[in-house]
Amino acid sequence: MKETKTWRRLFIGLLGLQAVIEFALGIALLFFFPATVESGFGVAYTSDLDVLGIALGLYLLLLTALLVLSIFWTVKGNYSGITIGVIAGIFLFFFGMVTFLQLGTTDGLYADSMRGLLTIALAYMANKELKNQKQHA
Repeated sequence: MKETKTWRRLFIGLLGLQAVIEFALGIALLFFFPATVESGFGVAYTSDLDVLGIALGLYLLLLTALLVLSIFWTVKGNYSGITIGVIAGIFLFFFGMVTFLQLGTTDGLYADSMRGLLTIALAYMANKELKNQKQHA
């Protein structure tokens, strides 16, 4: 029987896309903070915000590292990769929800919450696929 990896490939592809986005944004916040907050987020820059650029930039690089680890483990057939992907998806979902509830803007709701839900859904399907593969091996 031919082994199918469709859901895992979609899951890995989404994680890869997210890792690239998070990495680029993390680097932008760390090294180009004034321009990033003014042009990307519409926030007037003051030097008092610099510590946020460091914290947010490093947080996004940590998230990138977790996404990359999730990719590697999922490729190797390790359930831990899927678990990390689910945790990242849950985090993104709640980040979008909290920004919506606190700020009243739908940007986080669409960009982060939807991305988080998609990540969780693909992780679920990838997990089922991996279980089926291991049962038939």
